[in-house]
Amino acid sequence: MSKLEYIRERLSDATLRKRLAKVVADVDALIPQSEEEFGDVQKFGLYPAEQCIPFVTKQGTPFYQLDNMAMVPNGDTANHLRYGDFEFRQLEVLYIMARMDNAEAHNWLKDKLFQGCRVDARKKTEYKAKFRGHERADWKTIQVEWMKYCLNLKYRCNALFRKDLFDCKDKLPVEDATGTKYASNLFWGAALVEIDGKKYYFGCNVLGKLLAELRQNNGKLTYKLPEGMHLFGKPIIEK
Repeated sequence: MSKLEYIRERLSDATLRKRLAKVVADVDALIPQSEEEFGDVQKFGLYPAEQCIPFVTKQGTPFYQLDNMAMVPNGDTANHLRYGDFEFRQLEVLYIMARMDNAEAHNWLKDKLFQGCRVDARKKTEYKAKFRGHERADWKTIQVEWMKYCLNLKYRCNALFRKDLFDCKDKLPVEDATGTKYASNLFWGAALVEIDGKKYYFGCNVLGKLLAELRQNNGKLTYKLPEGMHLFGKPIIEK
């Protein structure tokens, strides 16, 4: 079985497609038409394991700071992340805020839940439930652009992140989705598989590809956000 055949067969599974449809607007758009498209940010691919650097959300593991869920140590204020006057310790905080087009939602997260705390699946579910009906209609189409913005900010603020990023050298970072159950993990990351005796990471690996581009461009990802996009009731701070 060729790599393209493997990807197409996996993405023909109705259950996986249904799960991916919760993450992206068009599941078919994730399917590459050639192996050259494996490098496209929002295409599935098979990446040789020996050419990858996997990372997971677990303190103390290699390249931990590459993960959006990674926490900056509480007392390490020099590496805390800052958006305007908002100081936080985990990039997922800023990323998930923009899912809602509502200043009350943003400030609720800032003041009541996430500041100094760790985002987890339960808290994100609570956020989405509390502000159901305020999710941006265009979220699925802008989420990657917003991630670029967030990664630019993390690069500027966090020396621990920059060290892990460059310690990967020229290998492809991969958010390791092996054994996880969320379809979003195959979009942002990739899972280890074996095909004809060779190991690959299978997924879009959007986060990993953006990290590689961020490293190549010395901390600058070009992004395009909708005109009039707001956070905390004010226009996005352009960087």
